Amino acid sequence: MRSKSEIREEVWRKIEKFSRFPPPKGRIPNFVGAEKACEKLRELEEYRKAKVVFVAPDSPLHRARQIVLEDRKTLVVPKPKFKGIVVVERKINPTISNMMKYGREVGVEELKKIGKVDVFVQGCVAVDLNGNRIGKGTGYGDQEYDFLRKNGLIENSLYVVVCHEIQVYKDFSHLAEEHDVKCDVILTPERILWTKEALRRGKLPHP
Repeated sequence: MRSKSEIREEVWRKIEKFSRFPPPKGRIPNFVGAEKACEKLRELEEYRKAKVVFVAPDSPLHRARQIVLEDRKTLVVPKPKFKGIVVVERKINPTISNMMKYGREVGVEELKKIGKVDVFVQGCVAVDLNGNRIGKGTGYGDQEYDFLRKNGLIENSLYVVVCHEIQVYKDFSHLAEEHDVKCDVILTPERILWTKEALRRGKLPHP
């Protein structure tokens, strides 16, 4: 059976011809069409109703962060290597440097005053139709979700993964570990895919 590392290497190799700066290897790949995939957020009813949206700081999610700010929602972003949490409530170009400059770092108590995260958005190296996600191997994505969950800041929220079609696999459930968090929806430039995890949780797509 293939390992997570083998799947990562396969994706990094296959996506190279579709990738944009920075180079994909060792990262959550940035790819041509990432903006189109992110735009599909606005097609999700849960997103349209959301007030607080968590988006990881990875390059392919830049447009997702822009959309959240354009729609006047509160953007919650982890600092690189999960060294804190930043809240952005003004319309800026949400690069990492700008978010660190114009956002404000907050602790748990202030986050609780802002409100629970309604939608949680991550990139991936690979994801399957059951909702299993493989990151770049650092574990930050799961740590971020676990931090929010343990502090009562995320509950029955929609977990969205943005990626290229090449990154979508049918099933690698055999590689899932106990701490891995499953996603509900996969957004690619071509499709919105609701996972088996979403169906298990009763999160059905809205017409």
